[in-house]
Amino acid sequence: MLMAASAPAADIADPPIHKGFVTVEGLRLHYIRQGRGPAAVLLHASPCSAKVMAELQATWGHEFTCFAFDLPGFGLSQAPADGDITIERLADLIAGGMSAIGIEQAALYGRHTGASVALELALRHPERASMLLTDGLPIFAAPYSEERLAEYLPAITPQWHGGHLSWTFFRYREQHMFWPWDAADLVHRADADLPGIDFLHRGTLELLEAADTYARTYRAAFLHQALPRIGEVTVPAYWGNRPGDSQYKTIPRYPQGAPVHAMSRDPETAAQEELALLRRHPARGQVPDPVSGFSARTTHAELQDYIETRHGPVRVWGVGLRREGTPLLFLHDLPGSFDLHDAEIEALATTRPVLAFDLGGNAESPAVTPDHALWREQIEDVLDTLGWTKIAVYAQGTSAALALSFAHSHPDRVSEITLQSPPLLTVGEREAFLANAPDISPVEDGGYLLRLWHHLRDAELWYPWFNRDHGARRSNEPRIDPTRLTRHAVALLKQPNNHAPIWREVMSQDVTAALQVCPVPVRITSMPEDIFAPSVRHHLAGRRDATTL
Repeated sequence: MLMAASAPAADIADPPIHKGFVTVEGLRLHYIRQGRGPAAVLLHASPCSAKVMAELQATWGHEFTCFAFDLPGFGLSQAPADGDITIERLADLIAGGMSAIGIEQAALYGRHTGASVALELALRHPERASMLLTDGLPIFAAPYSEERLAEYLPAITPQWHGGHLSWTFFRYREQHMFWPWDAADLVHRADADLPGIDFLHRGTLELLEAADTYARTYRAAFLHQALPRIGEVTVPAYWGNRPGDSQYKTIPRYPQGAPVHAMSRDPETAAQEELALLRRHPARGQVPDPVSGFSARTTHAELQDYIETRHGPVRVWGVGLRREGTPLLFLHDLPGSFDLHDAEIEALATTRPVLAFDLGGNAESPAVTPDHALWREQIEDVLDTLGWTKIAVYAQGTSAALALSFAHSHPDRVSEITLQSPPLLTVGEREAFLANAPDISPVEDGGYLLRLWHHLRDAELWYPWFNRDHGARRSNEPRIDPTRLTRHAVALLKQPNNHAPIWREVMSQDVTAALQVCPVPVRITSMPEDIFAPSVRHHLAGRRDATTL
């Protein structure tokens, strides 16, 4: 059972958030950093990610520099491609991540699966741990059988009808009502509050995001034998449990004399109780300042990391960074993410350096209010960090207006623009698209998931997607493979409350008018399967200028 947590309101602003990636044994590990003071490493439960630690980080970050890692196979951390994933292997990878960041020592905190990993980290790398604090360490009478694990951790397989999205939502919801989730009877009814919709949405998204790997990491917690290991810990250790948690009933099974702490049921109170224990054993050593891999004028051929902007850290991907030629800035479709264009970006990077980043309000970048002026400032900050004074711009779909407005405000920094299937629409058409953009804000019945699914699928079958008569059928082969649509849905669900506002922002821009006054050369390209390809064909019909189809 996963417990919702919330932090008490602070009298001062929360410490700033920094994010980053490190590479350990060839795997990319993602972490979220917040706070100041001695280091603390926070490890999440399954099937979540480091995001579930956000409220603890905000609370404890006033006294500790809190590093919340995505465990391999969850969030943005890569899972090992081969071999079994064990708790011991996860512990070694996290220890390697600490070394890569430059964390000499940290207080270790883990919840459920994360508690098992923290326990093994303290045992295998005691020099890295100033103390150990667990919340609901998994203790089982016997390891789960392979048959039982297959029942408990079923595959999440994309379906043409999108039902796997709803299944995942209610599967995660059920985990907070029954333990185990697939034993829906009175005996197994959870003694816990049902979390709110934002908590349920986050967990649903994290499970969908890890659909291909979640079972490999999650199963490790069921196979790990924690109880015999407790007595082997040599660093100060505290074993926390709280009412309403699935592991609360295991308290009598701890060794006699083990410092077991029954925390408050109230999450805010429990966070303060845990903080009091963390204060007893602060880690030694200086915590290094956050540094982006891009800020050091990277020599990597390819790099994914974050760049700080005046509107928070944005996730950035650079490819072909050692190549000569004018760098290319790739702007992803809006709403969206550069994750949805990886093949296109890699193809463009065969001849020049290419950089893409999640624009604010999208995917893994800050949850800001969508605004073209803000996006232009983010572009400025990213280019300044890289030291790029002159770029070409490639804009996919609805990012066309941003590319044109950036060139208009910075004509000296842009050599040329390529617009891939921009929305060349009349005022009436833009109003119609805006009126029919779905609201995918999370709701208690989970209906927003199928609303998004069929919006994405219908957009591949009709143009426009809201005109479903025979005359609006698209003539290209539809891109409705369920795996592809799921990937698209996951990217948009990372910031669902911004989906409709982003559509409002992009549809408020007259791309056709902006083309007429652009101060740099513009090339328009299109592929039949692009969402706005029909608008490009209609706009360019009979024209004999420099545009290309």
